[in-house]
Amino acid sequence: MNFLRIITVLNWIVIAFVAYLVIAETLFPAKGGDAAGRGMGQAIYYLAIIALVILLGLNLLPYKWAKYTAFGLVAVPILYIQINPIWRDWRRNVAYEIEEAKPIFPDKERDQIARAVREGQPDKLKTLLQTPIPRLHEGGELLAYAIMEAGSTSYKPAEKLECVRLLFEAGAQLDSADTDDVPIHMAVASSGNASLLRLLLEQGADANAYQPNFKRPIIFEAINSYQTPEASVRALLEFGADPNATAVEDDEQGPISALWWAAQTGRWSSCTALLEKGANPDFKTADGTTFRSYVVEQEKDFHPGGYATQEDFDRFKRALAASEK
Repeated sequence: MNFLRIITVLNWIVIAFVAYLVIAETLFPAKGGDAAGRGMGQAIYYLAIIALVILLGLNLLPYKWAKYTAFGLVAVPILYIQINPIWRDWRRNVAYEIEEAKPIFPDKERDQIARAVREGQPDKLKTLLQTPIPRLHEGGELLAYAIMEAGSTSYKPAEKLECVRLLFEAGAQLDSADTDDVPIHMAVASSGNASLLRLLLEQGADANAYQPNFKRPIIFEAINSYQTPEASVRALLEFGADPNATAVEDDEQGPISALWWAAQTGRWSSCTALLEKGANPDFKTADGTTFRSYVVEQEKDFHPGGYATQEDFDRFKRALAASEK
């Protein structure tokens, strides 16, 4: 069988398939759906009829070019569907490689260190730090980059944490990394990276730091974090955070305590941590609502999920009962 004959056979197979679809839709039109969906279906139906007529016409003409043209009309869309995802992925990879190749820092020495941090390579970083680097701690920029990289990524978290530790051992100062009056460990508490937060607290970070934008203490950030809220709250409490710190989250409600905020956000394990460190379970809001009465209402509608399991809630209730004694 020669090539033209193969092309012709394939053309007729496609024609038969399209004809079957057109006949089926004509005899048994699809129903249901909204007006937009039905309009789209009608458009496809008419396009199929047009395609059927064109393919039939080209295949019935006694010319080779007509057969090849008909095949091309079928093959090109199929090839496009197959090749387009590959092309899109290739372009995305090229764009990513171009972005990755851009310098993180203008000078070669700090750029190499930043790349070692980004790739989670503490051994490489340790080797780089053995050579004196004049601008290593300039403006705290490198330390700030390392902290943000370690605090916001799930890629090699332990290795990146070790990279931050190595920078401290090399003489980096935590307060140099603070920007815009917001302590850099505030973002770490907000993400809930307890291991990194503990390291920063060991380096002198303030466990009672204040978030000026949201006007609340850092412990509120840790309570509402998404990685390990309870561990982050416990780290702050261990380093002296006030378990009875307050903030205004709702003007009508007035000031609420960290314990109330933890209950309000469903972080019942954090409630337990706060109670164990002396949080006041008899706190009242401006309208006179007590924390204990609030818990009674919440218990009626409690369902395990999110950041709280039944075990978390039961553990909290035991801690709350113990506080009454």
